[in-house]
Amino acid sequence: MSNPNSGTRYERLVIRNATVINGRGTPPFGPVDILIEKDTITEIAAVDPISLNRAPPDWRRPEGDHEIDAAGMYVIPGIVNMHAHISFDDKCGPRGPEYAYKLSLAHGITTIRTCGFGTDEKLVEHRRLSDENEITAPRLVILGSWPAEVTTPEGAREAVKKLHDLGVDGIKIIPRPHVNKEILEVIAEEARKLGFPAGIAIHIPQYSELDALDASEAGGDMMMIEHTYGIPQAAIPGSQSLPPDYNYADELDRFRWSGKIWTEADQYPERVRGVLETLVRNGTAWDPTMVVYEANRDLQRARTFPWHEKYTVPQVWKQFEPSPGHHASYHFDWTTADEVAWKMKYRIWMKWLKAFFEMGGTITLGEDTAFIYQIFGFAAIREMELLQEAGIHPIDVIKIATTNGAKRCGLKGLEHGIRQGGKADLAVIDGNPLHNFKVMYGTGVNRHTEDGRVVPGGGVVWTIKDGVVFDAKRLLKEVEEYVAEAREDLAKAG
Repeated sequence: MSNPNSGTRYERLVIRNATVINGRGTPPFGPVDILIEKDTITEIAAVDPISLNRAPPDWRRPEGDHEIDAAGMYVIPGIVNMHAHISFDDKCGPRGPEYAYKLSLAHGITTIRTCGFGTDEKLVEHRRLSDENEITAPRLVILGSWPAEVTTPEGAREAVKKLHDLGVDGIKIIPRPHVNKEILEVIAEEARKLGFPAGIAIHIPQYSELDALDASEAGGDMMMIEHTYGIPQAAIPGSQSLPPDYNYADELDRFRWSGKIWTEADQYPERVRGVLETLVRNGTAWDPTMVVYEANRDLQRARTFPWHEKYTVPQVWKQFEPSPGHHASYHFDWTTADEVAWKMKYRIWMKWLKAFFEMGGTITLGEDTAFIYQIFGFAAIREMELLQEAGIHPIDVIKIATTNGAKRCGLKGLEHGIRQGGKADLAVIDGNPLHNFKVMYGTGVNRHTEDGRVVPGGGVVWTIKDGVVFDAKRLLKEVEEYVAEAREDLAKAG
């Protein structure tokens, strides 16, 4: 993983014979040639026989100084991961950010919206380096870390100004018990006035007096609900039916009883619907991050994902394993009953997520890695599968994963996906993701040939960010080598 820059921007790049899924919710079309000049898509030319027969006599296919043959491949807009944490400590090994960036790019992720938790300045610098193509990394959208010590409306106003002066793109807030609706309204008012393009992401803990209705009414279309926290709470009359010895600070308590909250809220369907209708009316988006909790419904499956062997760095695996001292490492007494509760939670959660989608609500894709046996890149593809499991059509899932996120981050030139005049953020995929999202996993898929053989295939082949072309397979190989080195180093250290 020592190569500082494995990407190249060409003056004129042509992607030939591609089938395009444009990210705007319309069906695929192709084959086409896509001409990219530096960082901009300047032409999308149909090359099928019917179109060629109707073309003017002087029509020529676009030419470039570099070509990618995408025959049999599908091209989608770059994925926007709306919830990630880039680690600058040893959690992901000695080169944690590089590990996260390369796994992400290798899965077609061209933008990461990330929250620093005290590393905002480092992320701002990495954003500059990524923008200038000095590091191998997706585009970074930075949510400034909300300071826990703020306890008054006046302090909140000053804190928003400081984050704006720092140069972050938005705010991530996990409201402490002292953050009430008045303070949240001040945060949203000041953020709107100063103009944060990525808005406010809110993770509402169970101990907070706030819920999703409070957040939506305070922030409107600047606000995004992370996970599901705050939505079922807003629908339940009073509090969730928790046992007398419940303690939110106990991670096992927190996640065990979180598995039951949607089942309780579902007893009040009209109230749930009313909450979702309010979010839609106010333009508040929802970033569900279903993937990060999926181990709760089948722990053994999550521990044995096929990509762990090559791509999960040992420092991350250590964080995954049960330890009361680590956040989200609570599976030391995880029971069959807990898994059954979470299976039920997912069924209800997905039902209401689809209802929100059908109401016209904005959903985005987020990973929240690396936690709970999920790692960068692979988790994004699994989140797409979970959105399809919720009943959302794969074409709309790709829209959710790409242009929805670009719009919510205020990324000009990316909000319309693949179109002439737009920015060149693309993923070139060996296979049809509408048929099977598994073709996007870095571990690929097995295919049958006409002569009965089974051969490997699939995966993102090329990721293009801002016109810069990255070899996805090469990036995966570099990650594999990094993970092997990290394991060797730990073995030598005893």
